[in-house]
Amino acid sequence: MNEHLSSASLKSLAKGQLLGKYGTVIGAYAIHMVCVYLLTFIISLLVETNSVLGYIIYFAVSYIVSLLAGIFVCGEAYIYLKIACNQPVSIRDLFWGFSNYPDKILKIQAVIAGINLICNLPTLLSIPMGRNPGNPYFLLLYVAAMLTGGIINVILSLMLSQCYFLMLDFPQYSAKEVLAKSCKVMKGNKGRLFYIDLSFIPLFLLGLCGCCIPLLWVYPYLQAVKANFYLDLMKKRS
Repeated sequence: MNEHLSSASLKSLAKGQLLGKYGTVIGAYAIHMVCVYLLTFIISLLVETNSVLGYIIYFAVSYIVSLLAGIFVCGEAYIYLKIACNQPVSIRDLFWGFSNYPDKILKIQAVIAGINLICNLPTLLSIPMGRNPGNPYFLLLYVAAMLTGGIINVILSLMLSQCYFLMLDFPQYSAKEVLAKSCKVMKGNKGRLFYIDLSFIPLFLLGLCGCCIPLLWVYPYLQAVKANFYLDLMKKRS
């Protein structure tokens, strides 16, 4: 039985594939972040979060923004899948999803963003409760909500982590089929991808210490590794 490529092998592949392409991937990442965070910043200025209702409105609007962000996420997946296949890439690839299957992307992102919102909602709603210093149960409630939601979110995110790669690879699949296929191919492989994510924590911490500027290199590196993870995953399945 053939074994999957190790984390070290996937990282070595990604490093070689990214040579000469960092300008493109950093530019794409910067555009993605500026668009998303600019919208999020505007929302934070327009929506009051002094009450539970305010928080609900804020995250309802943020959910809509995350749907639009899914088109950029798909565009990035397109870029890194092309890089992993040794194909030329350009900044224009980031906008691929705006003209190719945007309805399918929004359906997939609706599920992914919805899971993230639901898993984090108990924690977020407990924040305004914490403003009451007479509430002795706040800390316990906050920690329990954060841990429970976080664990569920990580598991489900790993299950759906291959959605955009699959959508690009199998454009004939419907959104429902893509979601189901991702869960299927990740069966028995969630631990491998989780380990890859954990192995990048030191690099992300170093990036934060460098005023976040090094993250412009770390993030593309991680995404290139994940694109190679997908190709290795599908190669072994076939």
